[in-house]
Amino acid sequence: MNDTDNPIVDLLTVRRDLYLVMSLLLADEKMAQVQNVTVWTRAFHEDEVRRLMLWVSTAVRGLLDLLEERTDTFSNQHCGEYWTDFPKSSERPLTFRQACNSVIHAKEIWPYKVSQRKFNAIVTQAYYIDRITIRGKHRRKTIRAQVDIIKFVRITDTLINSFEEGNNADR
Repeated sequence: MNDTDNPIVDLLTVRRDLYLVMSLLLADEKMAQVQNVTVWTRAFHEDEVRRLMLWVSTAVRGLLDLLEERTDTFSNQHCGEYWTDFPKSSERPLTFRQACNSVIHAKEIWPYKVSQRKFNAIVTQAYYIDRITIRGKHRRKTIRAQVDIIKFVRITDTLINSFEEGNNADR
């Protein structure tokens, strides 16, 4: 990375918003038990997770593009599952870059793991977990990605650390 290639996004804002996404997903099991709040959850939760993931994924893709020669260190780490032609193809590991691209180009983002059982079962107490399911199109094929938010956050944190370590006033 050249000295002039500094991120234009505030890295602390990216960290804060990742914290918010994790909080929204991981706290919802408890929130689902509070009757009055479940209406708020359905009204605000999914849109907020989508908004935060879209912003964070766009910012992270910008950071990856600044890395040039070290981009594979982060881009190829796995953070979920990916189907190139859903449901025909089998799943394969979802790379960090694919996760960002999938969010950016998504047709739908669900803040939970979507499975056949979920559609067929009667769910009495639904709540969100640490997975985000993404549906979209790529080269006229339906893609599906399931992002493990904990792994996504860990990779993003390491990526942000690499920028913070290389950008200080003592150079």
